[in-house]
Amino acid sequence: MTKVFSKNKNDFYDDYAHHPTEISSILEGVHNVNSERKIISVFEPHRYSRVISLKKQFSKCFSRSSLVIICPLYAAGERRNPKFNLIKFADSISKNSKTQVVIVNNETDLRKFFQKNLINNEIIIGMGAGIISKWIGGLKYSL
Repeated sequence: MTKVFSKNKNDFYDDYAHHPTEISSILEGVHNVNSERKIISVFEPHRYSRVISLKKQFSKCFSRSSLVIICPLYAAGERRNPKFNLIKFADSISKNSKTQVVIVNNETDLRKFFQKNLINNEIIIGMGAGIISKWIGGLKYSL
């Protein structure tokens, strides 16, 4: 987990977590150290095969997040799999992790979401193995 920047008492981090066990572990650790702060997970699902085979685990691993922002899936060379539905994936996370979930379609949508919805004293963690690191880093110049 790498701190990228802080702005208005919000701390932005980047993490390579793209497996449910990694995600749960990061969120549990952050919550244990910052239990009074809201945690926002910005998750870029990685590989159709991984997300489909671990969908139940993914649906439960965000329980320590106050909000999960789901980005488009990073295929990492895999062909699109019609068995994966981003809306159903987001719904399962909302239901089983008992947290609010928002879907963004691109980097611009993510930036606009944060420009309108960030308060202060929040922890934002970008998670994934694709382009999410670039997106989180780019927020430094637009918020």
